[in-house]
Amino acid sequence: MKLPIHCTSHVPGRKSALLSAIALICSACATQHTIKVTPPALQGTDVAVRITDVNVLAVSPAMETFLERYILPYPNLDTRLDLLAVAVAENGVLGFNYADSATSTAEETFSSRSGNCISHANMVIALARRAGLDAHYQQVAIQPQWTSREDTVLIRKHINVVLTSPKRTYHLDVSGIHVGPEARITILSDRDGKAMYFNNLGVAALIDNDLATAYAYMVEAINTAPQLADPWINLGVVFRRNKQLAEAELSHKSALQIDPREYSAMNNLYAIYRYQKRLDDAEELQRKVEHYRRKNPYYLLMLSKEALAESRFEESARLLKRAIKKKGDDHRLHFAMAKTQYLSGQSAAAQDSLLRARALAPASVDYSLPLELLIDSSDQ
Repeated sequence: MKLPIHCTSHVPGRKSALLSAIALICSACATQHTIKVTPPALQGTDVAVRITDVNVLAVSPAMETFLERYILPYPNLDTRLDLLAVAVAENGVLGFNYADSATSTAEETFSSRSGNCISHANMVIALARRAGLDAHYQQVAIQPQWTSREDTVLIRKHINVVLTSPKRTYHLDVSGIHVGPEARITILSDRDGKAMYFNNLGVAALIDNDLATAYAYMVEAINTAPQLADPWINLGVVFRRNKQLAEAELSHKSALQIDPREYSAMNNLYAIYRYQKRLDDAEELQRKVEHYRRKNPYYLLMLSKEALAESRFEESARLLKRAIKKKGDDHRLHFAMAKTQYLSGQSAAAQDSLLRARALAPASVDYSLPLELLIDSSDQ
């Protein structure tokens, strides 16, 4: 499954200080403290976007029909749990296609048979409870996973579902991520799940740079579950993109009041301080932020580009090796390595890296030209 996202937002300034994080898809931050802070207003928007309330766990007639056909005829709750767990698996009676960016209600997910981990959780919990089973969202503590969409870095946390009957307990996970017995698991409330739904829709709007819609969803998420840090982090990114730095600072500080270990909020706050040349404030966060950033393959990619621009080829290659170790399935990292190797005179190694980039690239990315031409075009 997936987790909250932390998208990156850029403000003018030195690049190495700018990667910021958004908390998004399929997850929630560890809850620590509930704070009573009213989100500031978004400036410069003529029309306020209004979010319609929704029951994310509503059961549709089609879902009722499915349950009556496949689950409810069996009165034993353990049998119902077994049948439901098999039915909602990828190759089950329902079938399910994991769609990273699709956040939907239980009804919508059942209809499309696809969605992200929040969507899957909504559908499974709604079906399970209608079948008389105990079902809850649960957060699983895992190492952060990083992905990137254009100028946005998404930090994924992890959520799945726990189903319980008198003799059975299943942990259903649509992501394929292995969750070991030592993993730290936190049961989440329905309000948490609903807030994550709004949060993810807000992140989708933020990725599209629709700040008014993103703002509305983040505020709705905060109002739904004030004890979650992720919506506050994302609200801070909204404000930062809208050049409301004071409001962005307040939002990230609010996230840190909720969870003092929330490194995404620290990272974003650090970037604001650096941009404002508040070096004393930045220094207090620097050690924690740098440790956090150097786990991020896209931050390492950015550092490697800076090293390459100054002809520090060995350093650039070293940073890229670390990035590829963390995120070896991203074609951009392999192309960056090919570029570094080519410019440092390692032509054979550069061609090998280019071949890996070609193999991993989506159809929309064309690496068919000779490497020297690709490098020329990437520099323009």
